Amino acid sequence: MKDQHLKKISSWLAIASLFATVKASAVSFNDIQFWIGAGTNRAALVIEWSTPESTNFSTVPAPIADKSLVWGYRFNGTTTAAQMFDAIIAADSRLYAIEVFYPGYGASVQGIGFHLGGGGDLGITDGSVTNYFTNGLLTNATVYVDAASALNPGDLYWSGWNGPNWELWTELGDVGGFLNCPERGLNPHWAPDDANSPDSMGVHGQWSLNYGMSSLLLTNGSWIGFSVAAGEFEYDTVSPYFVDKHAPAQPDPTVTALVKNFGGGFQAGQWQAQFVSCTNWNYALERSTDLQSWATVTSGIPGNGLDLNLTDPAPPAGRAFYRVRAEQP
Repeated sequence: MKDQHLKKISSWLAIASLFATVKASAVSFNDIQFWIGAGTNRAALVIEWSTPESTNFSTVPAPIADKSLVWGYRFNGTTTAAQMFDAIIAADSRLYAIEVFYPGYGASVQGIGFHLGGGGDLGITDGSVTNYFTNGLLTNATVYVDAASALNPGDLYWSGWNGPNWELWTELGDVGGFLNCPERGLNPHWAPDDANSPDSMGVHGQWSLNYGMSSLLLTNGSWIGFSVAAGEFEYDTVSPYFVDKHAPAQPDPTVTALVKNFGGGFQAGQWQAQFVSCTNWNYALERSTDLQSWATVTSGIPGNGLDLNLTDPAPPAGRAFYRVRAEQP
């Protein structure tokens, strides 16, 4: 099991509609469909995979699509961005990352992948060496990250150190209070505080460039973002790496949902829910006749990363409502 510290965490998924809609406004906490943790404070992690403008010092294949995804995190007390990142990696069996810890500096993220499809091992290879992500987080990678690719060709993946790397962003002001995901605005790239300094900080709309997630404290309404750098690191203020930095785009919250393509109907007198599940999560079907009290009719069914059916063997004669609950074993 991926995470022994999150066994009691559950995610409640009320199915409100069978139709997908495109949101024109910013994604809010209420739109996020993957939550872990417990507490009164909320934060979110946004990761965007995109193709760099310059790929010098890198042979990593371009991500299969430009996608921005989001996860939610509840907490109380003192919590860092690194703790949130590691907890989400542990909870979502589709998400994996390379993390290196540097004494005095903290954790550095060198690779992030997301398994969009079912089946196959989570792993990366540089053509000579292969590493697997048995627990989601790889802290002793032996592949050359500037030449790595995902074993599953359908995965979102990027890694880099000498070539384009991952950049860290936080909500503007770094004091929380954002109910919606920060907007990067109409400008395609950031605005540095000092255009003549290669060490400059800066902003992209409502996002601020940041460094060091191990020392980055979360507050209620924090948003932590990762984006692929525009190019390889250069100590030069006219390089793509400096000029064309960009914060994550607005994420699609449906991609990380623990229940996808939900549908249901009667089969031989029994009501059956059908949906795409996630591995490392157990599923239960719950029924209500008034949307107030809920009864569990089927539980403890492990997800398989593919289509899953949950059945109510004795549906009531009158009207009934159904929802699916996902929880870690």
